[in-house]
Amino acid sequence: NEAIQLLKELPHRSSFSYILMDKESNYAIVEVTPRSIDIRYEPISTNHFELLTHENRNYTKESKERLERVINTTRSDLRKENAFKLFNDPQYNIYSKLFKSWSGTIHTSLYEPQTLTTWIGLGENSSPTKIDFYQWLKNNTLTINQLNGKIDTDLTFATY
Repeated sequence: NEAIQLLKELPHRSSFSYILMDKESNYAIVEVTPRSIDIRYEPISTNHFELLTHENRNYTKESKERLERVINTTRSDLRKENAFKLFNDPQYNIYSKLFKSWSGTIHTSLYEPQTLTTWIGLGENSSPTKIDFYQWLKNNTLTINQLNGKIDTDLTFATY
């Protein structure tokens, strides 16, 4: 609820779906644009809006097809290692290389709200970097300074 309230208060310059989950496994998908915000309570999302459909880009067929593949290939007992690979390996047709239409997969992330840890990998077939946010919240310094990966495109991305 606090994250949803924060997203309602923040100005947004572009459209984005925020996927939220708390320690009790309550989840929400917050669809945000510079003009509007709406919330749906579903466990799965890809790169298109379900509520703010008038804000979708012109071509959403690929995103909707990926959503269907996610629904058909995931289960609640899926091990996190297998889930990360499923979303990060192009052979499973969930990872997208459609960067020119702004629907490519730049990163894959996995969040564990119960332990406050996350896995993140840049580009395809990446090994996840694990981040312990619980330790960070206790004022311990994170041991990671950068993320490395390769994105298979000739487009230029802003990096730091």
